[in-house]
Amino acid sequence: MIEIFIWVVFGLLGIQLLILALLMGWKAKNLALENKIEKEVAILKPQLRQYIEGKLSTEPALPAGKSRFKLIEIILDELSADNFQEEQKATINLLAEKHLADHYRRALKKGAWAERVNALYFIEDFGLFSLKEDVYRHFRTISKRDEEFRQCIRVCAALQEERLMDAAIESKDLSFGMIKELLYRLDEDLLKLTLERIQSKEDISENMLYAFIAFSGEHHIDMLFPFVEKKLRDDRKEVRLKAMSSLCLYKKMTDPAILSEFFDSKYWQERMYAAKLTGACRFEQYKPHLVYLLSDNVWWVRFAGAENLKVFKGGNNVLKQVAADHADAYARDIARHMLTREGGDLT
Repeated sequence: MIEIFIWVVFGLLGIQLLILALLMGWKAKNLALENKIEKEVAILKPQLRQYIEGKLSTEPALPAGKSRFKLIEIILDELSADNFQEEQKATINLLAEKHLADHYRRALKKGAWAERVNALYFIEDFGLFSLKEDVYRHFRTISKRDEEFRQCIRVCAALQEERLMDAAIESKDLSFGMIKELLYRLDEDLLKLTLERIQSKEDISENMLYAFIAFSGEHHIDMLFPFVEKKLRDDRKEVRLKAMSSLCLYKKMTDPAILSEFFDSKYWQERMYAAKLTGACRFEQYKPHLVYLLSDNVWWVRFAGAENLKVFKGGNNVLKQVAADHADAYARDIARHMLTREGGDLT
């Protein structure tokens, strides 16, 4: 019995030693391959840079072997981060199309999860428009909402796939942040088309609408401004609030009269944004409304009123007068609070 136990122990030890030896061999092989690629990169990268910059008339010869693809991927990825002119960036794109596109196409069809995700990142980085249809087809096959799904829709947007925007407009699954990422990648034409489809469809996701309104103001896109301003008349409070927040970033309104009704809104958030918009757009005619809001029963509204009074010439003098003799204790308190905060004294 003891002998059997000893043989089992030695057997298990032998198996562990064999596994360790195999792992060490595998690691040594990978290190040797990495070292080989590093040396080849050091030699080939300066040559490819010269070709991209137009100093070499012919493309440098690439080494044969399994490392060929990885070598060109590493070099082009590093070079694409440099501050090249558009013509030179186009050359990088052509090299990626020539040497990498077919590999990424195969990865999307037959590769493991990590290979597919890696391919998607590089397709976007290199701007491989030849793979636009392949990426969209792959997007249609993904059922799990994981990083592969998220990167795939990012790539679709970067490649200006308009069918993706139909899916995004109707989808209830995409988050507010993800939709903003997609919008950021769209060119002007597809952004305009997206606007048209949002306006023509009734059943659009709330996240899509909120993200579109927010994105418009954050990037000060003039062609989207009329759409955002129009949303001040929307029946939904959240849509109106998103529009007011976006207009604060635009710092303009074509019809300031719309703002007047919000100072007496039953929703404190709208009263607060009315104050913010008054300051952002420098609407002198609404300065008395800001003083009126200093007596609001919600602290955030009073704060917004006082804070935006300060942006006007003489705003601090108004606050000093309110702090000294206003009949409302709320107004006196917020005026004193604002006067003691850090900042310049605008008189």
